[in-house]
Amino acid sequence: MKHPHIFAISGLALMTLLAGCQSVGPNYSKPNFDLVGAYTPEIPVIAAQKSQQDRWWESSTDPVLNGLINEGIANNLDLQIAISRIRAAAATARGVAGANGPTVGASIDGSAERATSSRASGDQVDDLGFGAGLDLSWTADIWGGQTREEEVAEADYLRQVYLREDVYRTMIADIIGNYIELRGAQRRLGLLQDSLDLQRQTSNIVQVRLQTGLGSELDLSRARAEVADIEASVPILQTRIDRSINAISILVGAQPGAHRDLLLDVQPLPEFQSSPPIGIPADLLRRRPDVRAAELSLIAATSQIGVETATLYPELTLTGSLALGATGYGTGPIVRTAMAAIGALIDVTLYDGGERRANITVAEEEAEQAFLTYRQTLLTAIEEVESAIYGYVGAMGQRDSLIASVQYHREAFEQSRVRYVQGLSDFLDVLDSQRSLTISLQSLADAQTELELETINLYSAAGLSVEDVERYADEAGLALVNG
Repeated sequence: MKHPHIFAISGLALMTLLAGCQSVGPNYSKPNFDLVGAYTPEIPVIAAQKSQQDRWWESSTDPVLNGLINEGIANNLDLQIAISRIRAAAATARGVAGANGPTVGASIDGSAERATSSRASGDQVDDLGFGAGLDLSWTADIWGGQTREEEVAEADYLRQVYLREDVYRTMIADIIGNYIELRGAQRRLGLLQDSLDLQRQTSNIVQVRLQTGLGSELDLSRARAEVADIEASVPILQTRIDRSINAISILVGAQPGAHRDLLLDVQPLPEFQSSPPIGIPADLLRRRPDVRAAELSLIAATSQIGVETATLYPELTLTGSLALGATGYGTGPIVRTAMAAIGALIDVTLYDGGERRANITVAEEEAEQAFLTYRQTLLTAIEEVESAIYGYVGAMGQRDSLIASVQYHREAFEQSRVRYVQGLSDFLDVLDSQRSLTISLQSLADAQTELELETINLYSAAGLSVEDVERYADEAGLALVNG
């Protein structure tokens, strides 16, 4: 007579042992991208000559820039938002794990009664009692759907970790880039002031020649017009300087203009004593945080297929309860009671109109989209490195050519001015040669600034230290475990 109960209990035990032993849906397999072993352009000499250091920005010889970078790391608002997202994702992952575990509830109650006899004596009986109970509920992870849910949450969490590292990478590049643009604009403004002084000297020479009868009103008007043209460029450069200062302040988490006094002190373009190893395209799979974040999106999307697939199968929920009670603390005898119960519920959806199958299809398509996004992110990273290499090489060639151009224009201007004073050439020759020298000097300043910016673009595109990124992920992982 007891055998059916034994078989039922054995069946429940077997199903419980199956919980978590099988996970439906595909397991993640890292895509194998067919990447060319080298970049199309040759890596410039700058990356091969300098001592390699992944945290290349720390090798700057500019103390002002170093201070701004440290301030940005501490106070940048985008970085703080990214850190908050990590904490939220970690809490979500803990919540998913907690929701998939057993649920325990407790209750307690008390009672008091007074009974009065209807007889003439009017006897009264007081009765006090209490009860307490525990309820337990747990849904067995027979098909691994809960395990897949936890994989999704953990992948989303780690994705936020790597997105934080990408914000870190781009923030540093933005601070340095705006700082370079600031110093470049200040350099151009200084050159413009020098050209303005030179043009005023030329205008004075023309005025003296006019007073001695050797010059003309036309030459003087042309000289004064050239002075006005140069003066008109000063406000434009000053605006660029002001905007760069405001942009830097925002990047370091300060109010616009907060660093104005610090940054108005003119300094040369910063230099860096080291550069990151550019490596090969495959290195970007580990060095670029945005690429690693895209892979984690693919991991999460793959696990989500298992989550949806598990809904096709029966769900087993085990329930249990324990109740304790005592009554009769009044005039009657004390009665103690204890009740325990265990049960199992198998929930099966027989028909849903194709909803679950549709959800699986959606999850599969989202995984495909995540794969394509992963590949696109990697290709974009490679394109950024290659474009930065081309940009650096082009800027280097332009700068070298302009250095020679400035020298030739300076010689031509000096010769034309001497010939004009001696009465051997027309003033237009002086004006043209001086204008050409001014333009050449400004172009050289722009080329030097552009070369610095292309260098930073190349360093940023190369990514961060693999060890630094993984160390941060490991440290943040402790927060996931410890809460």
